[in-house]
Amino acid sequence: MMQKDKVCVAFVCTGNTCRSPMAEAIFNKLAEERGLNVYAVSFGMAAANGVPVSMQSVKVCEEIGIDLSGKKASFIFQYDIDNIERFYCMSDEHKMMLMQFCQIPEEKITVLGIPDPFGGDLDVYRECRDAIQNSVKELIKDYEN
Repeated sequence: MMQKDKVCVAFVCTGNTCRSPMAEAIFNKLAEERGLNVYAVSFGMAAANGVPVSMQSVKVCEEIGIDLSGKKASFIFQYDIDNIERFYCMSDEHKMMLMQFCQIPEEKITVLGIPDPFGGDLDVYRECRDAIQNSVKELIKDYEN
């Protein structure tokens, strides 16, 4: 859901059930704590709308005080992508899809390089969450100035 008068960024992965929902929630928590004029949404390039976020993602985010339990997957075209200022992709494939299918200019896309934890155990999801958290802490600095 778009918020008026705030900059919107998007986190992009494949199914929007693991990486991008975690990134969205972590980003929004940090942005809110710092009182920044930015918020994140997330979607998948191959997501099935309404599919619940993976239980592993819910569990590992609970461990850091973030509730993902009600989050459902969104397909890219659920959003008005023209109003998104930056796209943070988990892989180069997501970047290529954004550029080819959505005509998003390359300068609006950053690749984070976070491997997909899908099918992994809780430790794999924790590693993923920690990598996302480290990336997001760096990204948020761009909006603090």
